[in-house]
Formats: sequence, structure tokens, C-alpha cells
Amino acid sequence: MKISFNEIWNFIDLLNTEEKGWLFTLHAGKVSVPELSVNQLRELKNDKDYDTEILPSIFTFREILWQPDVFTEANTSLPSLRILNAHCIEIAENLRQKNSDTGQVYALLIEGIGKCSQKALIELEEGPSITNKVLGDFRICAFPIIKFFIFHPQNRSDYYKDAVNRLNYAVKIMLTQFHGRYTELDDPYWQVSFQKTESDRSRQQKPAKNE
Repeated sequence: MKISFNEIWNFIDLLNTEEKGWLFTLHAGKVSVPELSVNQLRELKNDKDYDTEILPSIFTFREILWQPDVFTEANTSLPSLRILNAHCIEIAENLRQKNSDTGQVYALLIEGIGKCSQKALIELEEGPSITNKVLGDFRICAFPIIKFFIFHPQNRSDYYKDAVNRLNYAVKIMLTQFHGRYTELDDPYWQVSFQKTESDRSRQQKPAKNE
């Protein structure tokens, strides 16, 4: 079963907390975070230690992800891509060192943005490239991960509003300047599955008693 990113929070609130077997895999573009439990999802939703500065540091302050014109030449885009890639590596490493379930999820996603920027770097450095196409693909790659952090339940409202405005602008630039298609932009989503426990299987396999 597929559930959109924002709908998942209401869905887990409806689940029986005693019922085991629910698993949730997050898909954000090319990044997948496999088989989180209900409790782990609740930790994400109610993460009081969530660093609200992550969003501005990986998106709002990174003009390479939303600004037009300035980055249409390879030599002007390379420094920003290198800085973003290095920043994502640093943040992900810091999150992993905290050794928390939520930190591992955030680290995987942020590493995904780093890989998007690294791929763009390689393509621009290896030889003649159509810069608009490379940067367009880069923004498409990072889009679903950015949306995850924009719509995180623990976000600051002012950071959320600012990021949404920039994301909408980024979509407009992607369609007009980078000649992309709206259908190329994927939203993050959850793949939901239910695995029956051995006790559940045993109960189902027992023959019904004759009355």
C-alpha cells in the first residue's frame, strides 16, 4: 500500500499500538529508507531533538537549488555544488554519530542530496555538458528529499513558509529555464506492508473447533 508523506501521520495514529508487523519504507527519489516500525515513525513525527536548521542549511540558503540565470554556466555552478556536497557529508556524519533511529533516517536522506550534487559535479567536470540539463536533473534528483524536510512535522513555521516559496519558485525555474517537465518531479511517499507474526500464522492454521 502506498501512502503520501503527509498522510502517514494520521494513518499511524489510527493503528492499534499492540498490533505487530506494520513496516514502512520511505521513498524519496532515489533514496529509500527501509522497514521502519510504527514506533520509529512516531519518533520521527514527535522528534523533539529535530534540528530545524537542517532545512535552511541544505535548501533555503543554497541558491544552486532554486535560483535562476546565475548558474547557467558550468564554472559558476561548480563551487556551489562542491560546497553543498561537502556540507551534506558533514551533516550526515554528525547525525550518524548521535546513534539515534531518527538521525539515521535524516543522514540517509541528506547523503542522497550529496550524491545528487556529486553526480552533477562529475558530469560538469568531465567535459562539455549542457549546464541547464545537468542542473535541471540535479534539482529533480534533490526535489523529493527537500520536500521531506520542508514538510517535517517538527519544522519551524517561518522556515516552512520560506522554503515552500523557494520550492515553488524552483519548480517554475525548472519548467521555464531548464525545460523540465512537471511529471519529472516526484513527491516522497511511504510503502506500507504488514507481516504476520508466527503466532498470527499459527492461529490461522489451527482448524476450527466443532460446536
